[in-house]
Amino acid sequence: MLNYSRLREMQRSEIASSELCPVEEDFYTQLKGFLEEKRGEALETQNLLVIKEYENLRKIARAIVNKRNEKLVLLALRGKKETMGMTAEEADFLGHLSHDIEENDAQLAFIFEENGTGPKKDNIKRIRLLKNISPYKGLDENVYGPFNEGEVAELPAAEAQWLLKEKMAELLA
Repeated sequence: MLNYSRLREMQRSEIASSELCPVEEDFYTQLKGFLEEKRGEALETQNLLVIKEYENLRKIARAIVNKRNEKLVLLALRGKKETMGMTAEEADFLGHLSHDIEENDAQLAFIFEENGTGPKKDNIKRIRLLKNISPYKGLDENVYGPFNEGEVAELPAAEAQWLLKEKMAELLA
C-alpha cells in the first residue's frame, strides 16, 4: 500500500542505487490510484496543507518515474534485457529501447568500418553454406543470414570460423 513515507523512501532508494529498485508488478497502477485519491481529497477539502501534500506527492512520483526511466535507458545502452524488479510497462519500454538502439547501431556501423569499405579483406572468409541457416546475431552484434544451402558468402573470420567448426559451411579459396 502506497503512502507518503513509502514514496519518499522509494525516491531515496532510487536516487541512492545505480540499479532499479524492485517494485510490485502493479506499481504504476497503485501509484495512479494513490495520486487520484490524494487529488480527490485535495479538491474536496480545499485545505492548503492537503493541496500541498498532493503537489509534493506528484513531484515525488515524477522523480521516481524519471529516475527509473533513466536507469532503463542506461540498461538498454549497455545491451541488458533483464526484467527483474521491473513492471510489465518497464520491461516493454526496455525492449523497445533495446530494439531501437540495435537498429541505430546497425545504421551507424559504417563509422567503424576500415577504409569505409567494411572489415579488412584479410578478416573476411569466403565460405559455402552446407545447410539452411536462419538469421542470427554474430559475435560483433551484427545480424547475419538468412543463408540457403549451397550459397556462397563472405563473412568476418570469426563468423566463418564458427560456421566451419559447426560443420555448417566449407571454406572456399
